[in-house]
Amino acid sequence: MSLLNDVEKTIRYLKRNGVVDTWYAAAERIREKLGTPYTYEAPGADLLDAQRTEWAKRGEKEYPLISFLVPVYRPNPEYLRQMLESCLAQTYGNFEVVLADATEEDTCRAVVREFNDGRIQYVALGRNGGISANTNAAAENAHGSYVALLDYDDLLTPDAVCEITNRIRECDPEILYSDEDKCDAKAEQFFEPNRKPDFNPDYLLTNNYICHLLVMKRELFLALRLRSCYDGAQDYDLMLRAPWSGIVHIPKVLYHWRTHTQSTAGNPGSKNYAYEAGKAALEEYFRAGRIDASVRHSRHRGFYTVTYEPDIFTARKEVGVVGGKILNAKRRIIGGMMDEKGNVAFLGMHEMESGPMHRADTVQDAAAVDVRCMLIRDELRPLYQSVFHADYDDHIMKEEDKLVRRSLSFCKQAAEMGYLIVWDPTMTKVI
Repeated sequence: MSLLNDVEKTIRYLKRNGVVDTWYAAAERIREKLGTPYTYEAPGADLLDAQRTEWAKRGEKEYPLISFLVPVYRPNPEYLRQMLESCLAQTYGNFEVVLADATEEDTCRAVVREFNDGRIQYVALGRNGGISANTNAAAENAHGSYVALLDYDDLLTPDAVCEITNRIRECDPEILYSDEDKCDAKAEQFFEPNRKPDFNPDYLLTNNYICHLLVMKRELFLALRLRSCYDGAQDYDLMLRAPWSGIVHIPKVLYHWRTHTQSTAGNPGSKNYAYEAGKAALEEYFRAGRIDASVRHSRHRGFYTVTYEPDIFTARKEVGVVGGKILNAKRRIIGGMMDEKGNVAFLGMHEMESGPMHRADTVQDAAAVDVRCMLIRDELRPLYQSVFHADYDDHIMKEEDKLVRRSLSFCKQAAEMGYLIVWDPTMTKVI
């Protein structure tokens, strides 16, 4: 990204969050840029050839058809052309690209004619209804059992359809999503990989982390549809209304989000309306679920802070445990959120640092949290007593080896009872 763009982002951040937050954020970004650069590792030629051979061997009858829904309005012809090329370069051929074009001129149709490929379905719209309405029109004209959301100026990796298809064949999910990265306007440099977690409800309630590439059963999509009142965050609203079962994460970059001056990826300040739409969609989610909660923008654009009344345990019966950060005297993380093996997330980071994709500064579900900074719902008090051999109200855990093992055991058993383990980075304890 350009130096000017970085400066503009820093100035906006300074105005929102003040000098101290900006100093830590800028220092963190500089360290990232000076660190090991990200390189998108494209699948090797041998692997791609093997995928093509597999596709040719099995034939289209054994594979579900994937319909890429592409709303188009006054496109950049070169971006559109490159997007279509990335689709037609797929190793698996069980796909179609449905272009719903609301452009008054012949720009899009002219590009489609260049390819003369039956897998590109062109739909001329009578008027521009906006991204949600145009995407819904594409879905109505799609033939696939699954639909995937694709922006006309972005790119797919050559193995995207293969990876999607294989996961569908494995478990027949309702929804799939993949990791993604960004590329520059010329699609020559790749950066900011978004390595996403498996489906994480509380992380979703802070930001639209699923984003690209989102794939959904066409029947489910048509039942929900995108809603124009949330244009700019229409896919976020869709996920907030979708059933949260049968969701599969493909931990692999399958989507390149192109950055340019008009894109949210390249210039977040150019689409502040999208962040407002996301906030409104999240507020509607809580209203519809009759959850007493308020939503405000966090210090990171596109992220939200949720406050529950009177507390999260009262508002959400599925939450059993909430844990926070354990800090040393230098305000660096030494405990808190852990994986199944007891490895501490964001170990050594300063409490003001936000980490990749702001994960260190965002509420999310965890495998386990540290007992030294832990709140539990009353129903889990008997379990707490049995694991820690102490009453929750009076307990002070000091033995390091038992601390981790028992924290893991307690959280695992709580999860097996159906409760979520939530990590809240605003909860801190200095030891």
